[in-house]
Amino acid sequence: MKTLAPLQIRVEHFGRWHLLLGLFSAASLLAAGWTVWVWRDTDSLSLMAAFAAAIFLAILSAQYPYWTIRPFTLFHGERGWKLQRGDGLEDVLQVRGMVLPGLLLVLGLTAKGRVVLPVPSDIQPGIFRELRLRLGALPH
Repeated sequence: MKTLAPLQIRVEHFGRWHLLLGLFSAASLLAAGWTVWVWRDTDSLSLMAAFAAAIFLAILSAQYPYWTIRPFTLFHGERGWKLQRGDGLEDVLQVRGMVLPGLLLVLGLTAKGRVVLPVPSDIQPGIFRELRLRLGALPH
């Protein structure tokens, strides 16, 4: 059985992640504006405007935990995945990866709940490639 070399990734900057969230917020605001514009000449304008505003606010409130992300270190080795955020080291029980433009999202489940860890592609190319390979080798 082949042993895995330990992998450690420290992420402290989240500019691309915040840009992605901001663009999604702008798109939902544009959709709300479009809804109001389409319904502007009808009797249902106030209802549809309230509905569009409610959906936009729901999207913003759902995004809040993802805006408040803190620096983290992700470890992978023989004993599985570990996550260090601030105070302690946590086991990451289930891990999946999702590739977005300029980002690799590591989706995990810890004892405290789910985690979304954005890893930008501008880290060392070898480390980024190794993380993608390890996430791709996971059973689905």
